[in-house]
Amino acid sequence: MGKRNKIEEQAWKFYSQWRKTQSYSPALKTKIRVSLKGWRHISGAFGGKKRTFVDIYRRLSLLPKAKEIIETSTTVQNVEKRGKNTFYVLEAMVTVKEDNKTELRKVRVVLIEDTKNNKIFYSVMDRKSRKKRKKKRK
Repeated sequence: MGKRNKIEEQAWKFYSQWRKTQSYSPALKTKIRVSLKGWRHISGAFGGKKRTFVDIYRRLSLLPKAKEIIETSTTVQNVEKRGKNTFYVLEAMVTVKEDNKTELRKVRVVLIEDTKNNKIFYSVMDRKSRKKRKKKRK
């Protein structure tokens, strides 16, 4: 089994369990659905959004942090309406391990509201520090 398949398999096990248990958001005071919509968005499985392996790996590895942020965050950072969709953003500074190093990073969780006003987990992402991004560009 290749590295990508192993990572996706581990992430899918976590995601499948999360789908069964769901999450409650104190910030939105509602249950958050965890559906295939979020999995497909993160993994780039469908649609025009093709993601690199590195991007998919980072997002999949952040899934436990996304669950934690949804269940502990008490503040919605941003609400944006795009067409028929409303997006809610939760953010937190969390400890992330990468390349055998641990650092504090801002992690953003995006929830989307469906036509029945259900809130659904949609995406998770992090932002590397400016120093690291500048080093990568060189």
